[in-house]
Amino acid sequence: AQAVLFSKACHPAFTHLGPHPTARFAMPKSKRNKVITLTKTKKRPKEKKDALIEEIRESCEKYKRVFLVSIENDRNTFLQVLRQKMRPGRLICAKNKVMQLALGTTPAQECQEGVHKIAERITGHVGLLFSDSAPADVQKLFAEYRPQDYARSGAEATETVVLPRGVDTLAKLPHSIEAHLRQLGMPTQLLDGKIHLLGDFTVCKTGAELTSDQAQILRLLEIKQAQFTLTVEAHWSKDGKFVDCNDLEDNSQGRWGRGAPGRCKGSGAFVHDTAPAAAMHTFRS
Repeated sequence: AQAVLFSKACHPAFTHLGPHPTARFAMPKSKRNKVITLTKTKKRPKEKKDALIEEIRESCEKYKRVFLVSIENDRNTFLQVLRQKMRPGRLICAKNKVMQLALGTTPAQECQEGVHKIAERITGHVGLLFSDSAPADVQKLFAEYRPQDYARSGAEATETVVLPRGVDTLAKLPHSIEAHLRQLGMPTQLLDGKIHLLGDFTVCKTGAELTSDQAQILRLLEIKQAQFTLTVEAHWSKDGKFVDCNDLEDNSQGRWGRGAPGRCKGSGAFVHDTAPAAAMHTFRS
């Protein structure tokens, strides 16, 4: 029977019907179930990378000093304001490897004499500030400009926030948001068009990492726990002088104690002899 079927499939009279169902052939790939990656990012062209490297080297030649600054709680808006305040100086934030390549990590590769010491210390979230200003003026500017912003998910809570039970705690929030508050884990109930907090609720504790829900609650309550700060880690000048601010800090702590003069990291207002007591924020309407 199989031989008969095969012969019929190969007979000229049956060729217009296509291959017989029993014949072996590869099925075409389905185009319906196609995985599309939505997180694709275009690589920066090599020309732009080379242009950035050249820009860093030209700035190193143009300005007297190069500052290595670490950035905490980076916000685009605050960086733009700070760039305005630092003019005609320039603040460049790029990939660490690109900045290291531009400055040179060895005496043979460096674009200016001694600047490779800055490149060796480029790690973490940092930027390069090119300026003619004195180190004291730059540190003073960074110490004065420390705006607050809402903390994001993954940030460390700077204080404990406790919401007391009752109707007054959430009185400023619209009643339409009550269902969303319950989704965030808050014990709330809508009565007579007002949001009632059914029990004391701890939003976050000092030192703990904030979750996405906790960050949303703090934003709704208008509690800002993130401080934008720039700190000078090291600086280099064209006369060959290099200063590592971390070494200055260690020396000042060993000789005079913590918070002593000679620190490079802005003002000493954030250094204490003893650990500060945990901050407590009790929300009041």
